[in-house]
Amino acid sequence: MTEKTDLSVKDKNEIKVSNVKKDFTIKSMIDLIKYPVITEKTSVALSRNRQYTFDVDKRLSKKEIKKIFEELFNVNVVGINTHIPPRKTVRVGMARGFRPLYKRAIITLQKNQSINYNLSNSNK
Repeated sequence: MTEKTDLSVKDKNEIKVSNVKKDFTIKSMIDLIKYPVITEKTSVALSRNRQYTFDVDKRLSKKEIKKIFEELFNVNVVGINTHIPPRKTVRVGMARGFRPLYKRAIITLQKNQSINYNLSNSNK
């Protein structure tokens, strides 16, 4: 017998994929968000549209990304756009390879809300 994999949302905070509940702890949530993308283009998007850009684990869905950001940063997410950029080739000596694959998430927040990057070193 083969079991059909289905996505069902019973609760607002509970996501089930094929009868396996995905619970995220704070440590695992932080590990799934790789880093914020800070460029000139993302700075303009942040100032005009309240859009934050992060590189996240490629296996996350939009619903999971929304849940992680709402729980971790205590913000209300209005919309999420994602894309997987093409991989770049790298050379190490004669060998050629690829950079790791990742997913880029562009997160739009409600008005008057923000995410603190906390880029300053607190151990000074």
